[in-house]
Amino acid sequence: METTVRTLTTPRECARQVEVLLNKFNNYSEADNDKIFRSVMGMKMRQRRLDLGLTQTKISRMLQVTFQQIQKYEKGTNSISSLKLLKFCELTETDMKWFFEPFKDRKLTNGRDNDNKSQR
Repeated sequence: METTVRTLTTPRECARQVEVLLNKFNNYSEADNDKIFRSVMGMKMRQRRLDLGLTQTKISRMLQVTFQQIQKYEKGTNSISSLKLLKFCELTETDMKWFFEPFKDRKLTNGRDNDNKSQR
């Protein structure tokens, strides 16, 4: 049985997918959480792009990268740098906090003891 992957084409679909991804966050290894984090950031970027009616090509020109790079950001294949994210936020008039809001009540330590706590 073949599965067809459908591209998310509306901001609402993207927001739902962010929730699905966030439900997996913290339940996996650090490497898995890294992938989920990249995917959420990319999905939020896609959500904002679609909300503004912009194409990947338009965003790529704004950020001075290839449209393929935008595809990789949105799929979570590549991480977007802090500088590129800041530029994206400036150019799209997006508050950077909007990208990180879904993570505000989530812990990366997954309940494990952090060695740096005792050094504070």
